[in-house]
Amino acid sequence: MKHPPTFNLEPRSRPYPHQLEAVAFLSECNYAALFDEQGLGKTKIIIDTICQGIADRVIEGALIVCKKSLLGTWEDEVTKHSYLKAIQLRGGSRARGVRFMWFSHFYLVTYETLIWEQERVRELLETRPMAIVLDESQRIKNPKSKAAGTLNYLRACSKRRYIVTGTPVANVPQDIWAQVFFLDGGASLGHTVQEFLAKFGIERRPHKQHVINDRGLRLLRETLAPFSIRRLKEDVLELPEKRYETISVDLEPAQRQRYDELREKLRLWIVAMDGKEVQDDATNILKRLLRLVQITSNPRLIDRSYEETPAKVLAIQDLVTRVLDREEKIVIWTSFVGNIRMLRTRFRRAGVAMLFGEVPIAERNAIVRRFQSSKDLRVLVANPAAAREGLTLTAANHAAYFDRTFNLVDYLQSQDRIHRISQERPAYVYNIVGRNTVDEYIEHVVYRKQMVAQFVCGDHDELHVTEPTYTKHDILDLLGR
Repeated sequence: MKHPPTFNLEPRSRPYPHQLEAVAFLSECNYAALFDEQGLGKTKIIIDTICQGIADRVIEGALIVCKKSLLGTWEDEVTKHSYLKAIQLRGGSRARGVRFMWFSHFYLVTYETLIWEQERVRELLETRPMAIVLDESQRIKNPKSKAAGTLNYLRACSKRRYIVTGTPVANVPQDIWAQVFFLDGGASLGHTVQEFLAKFGIERRPHKQHVINDRGLRLLRETLAPFSIRRLKEDVLELPEKRYETISVDLEPAQRQRYDELREKLRLWIVAMDGKEVQDDATNILKRLLRLVQITSNPRLIDRSYEETPAKVLAIQDLVTRVLDREEKIVIWTSFVGNIRMLRTRFRRAGVAMLFGEVPIAERNAIVRRFQSSKDLRVLVANPAAAREGLTLTAANHAAYFDRTFNLVDYLQSQDRIHRISQERPAYVYNIVGRNTVDEYIEHVVYRKQMVAQFVCGDHDELHVTEPTYTKHDILDLLGR
């Protein structure tokens, strides 16, 4: 089916110069990666690129694959930035079948639904020349996942392919392999993960440990360059400065006692292991380390008998008071639902809302709109995993991390909810860290991951750090011999 020539394919909103540059680059490629930093308007770039492809009669539209919570956002953005229509492929199997029959230029589908509907999607792609766009493409970093397998099954039927993410290397360099394999079938990075590791000199050790080869990572960056585009906000936008502050606190005495008791139990457990057992059980060890993270933030998460006020609560109260006294807003990030509920109760009088996985998507969108527009809602407590993507929270210019995990993507994407296009004030990012605790180790690990990821993306030219390791010696050092 050819699109009627009467459609208006001009951009509905005025693009920034860096967006025009990206559209020109992507429009010349049959496959490409948009790796711009968070907050540069990648959604608009993709929409304008698809419109340009339709105008050039190369494609008739696009299948946008995204997470469930972003279906509505993509539909809104298509309406905001173009004169075309978007259809969400959602509902039951019969309802989705009907929607496949409707004409549209943008079909929006989740990664999960795509797995169920791969045959109908394939039929759509074989009937009309379409692009496939993977939003937050790091979601297929695991090449063994069903989503990655489905997309590789469909890739040959697409006219063009684009991957979109500000964090292509979420934890280790090999995270990028499956994403790029979707683009070119292994032509650039190798046809298997093993080929990738060998080609770029990355020595793989048990449980995601790697020896970082400076020369190999430089080669990886050079290999990605011809079909990828990456810009930083500081290079293309005149955004206000983003400032970081670490707020170190001493644990409250009863809190310290519980922390030391659990730390000692974990230390003795690891002492009894040999080195191979530690490597083989690394995932379980990291889970136990996160129990220490819970105690540094709020011991009641694992010990209901704890009745004192945790040190971080006093710190966040002081910070929120300072922010509200300046008549500004703040987003508090925490990975634990118990902390979200506790902080919501504590700041109820200030005007507070919460966002996490159990909050229905429609309600989340309403909360975000109210936070952006209402003077009465001044504090938002959120889980990075549920609210890190696709949200604009620029009504706030303060973001505080009550606790953090080892997840780099959660950290980078969530902080940029407040530091993006439309932010007009300096943005402040606070990390509240328990002194002499696992918090300090997480600071170190996340920093090292970030340096490696930025080097691969070309954000800086020097690499002076290595991947964090989880050997018996390392963990005993962390826990204190």
